[in-house]
Amino acid sequence: MTTQSPPVRPPLSRRHPVRVVLIDSDRSVRAAVADLLEVDPAVSVVGEADTLDRALTLVAGTKPDVAVIDPRLPDGDGLDICRTLRAGGAVTRFLILTADIEPGAMLAAVDAGAAGYILKDLSELALADAVKAIAAGQSRLESHTAPMLMRQARGRGDHRPAAALTTTEMAVMLLLADGLTDQQIAKRLVLTGATVHGYVTRLMRKFGLDDRGLLAAHTEQLRAPAPSTHGTN
Repeated sequence: MTTQSPPVRPPLSRRHPVRVVLIDSDRSVRAAVADLLEVDPAVSVVGEADTLDRALTLVAGTKPDVAVIDPRLPDGDGLDICRTLRAGGAVTRFLILTADIEPGAMLAAVDAGAAGYILKDLSELALADAVKAIAAGQSRLESHTAPMLMRQARGRGDHRPAAALTTTEMAVMLLLADGLTDQQIAKRLVLTGATVHGYVTRLMRKFGLDDRGLLAAHTEQLRAPAPSTHGTN
C-alpha cells in the first residue's frame, strides 16, 4: 500500500493567494479585518460567519487555508471550531484574533489546535503577514501575553530572569507545566522535538534549575495570582 504526500502549496501570489475565512460576531470587525487582509494581493477573504454553527458549515464548504476566529461567539466557544475540524482531519489552520491577553487564554487556544494567537490591535497588527506565516506552516503567538508572567513574578519579589522570556519560551513553559512531553509541545507549537528540548534546556539554565520538573513547578508559581498586599502594614 502506498501513501501520498500532502499537496505542495504553490508560492503565494495573486494567482495562488492564501484563502481566508473570518469568524466574528461583529460585522464591523469582520469588515475591518477583511480590509486589512485584502490590501495584500497574496491574501483573499473567501467567506465570513458570525456564529459557531455557521462557521463550521462555512469552513467545511470552502476549505480555506486559514480561519481567523474570535473565540467569543453568541452560540458557543469559537475554540470548538478548532477542536471539531482538527478532529475531523481538516487541513485548515486557525488563527485566534482576540482581546484576551491572559496567558491561560493563549494556552487554551494552543491546546485546541490553533497555530496563532494575536490581539485585536488592528491599528498596529501585521495581520496579513501572520496569516501568510500560518498558511506556510509556522506559528504566531502574541508577544503581549509574555509580560503577564513577568509582572506576576515581580509581584512576588522574584527577580530571576522572567523578564527575559520570549513568547515561545513562555508557551513552552506553560505547556511543560501542563505535563506535555517535548514531542507533544513540538506538535502544538509547530516545532521539532529537538528545538523544544533546546528551549527547555535553555529555560532551566536561565532560571538556575537542573530538572524539568522544577521548571514546571516554577511555571505554576509564576502563573498563579500574586498575593494581595491590601490591608497589610
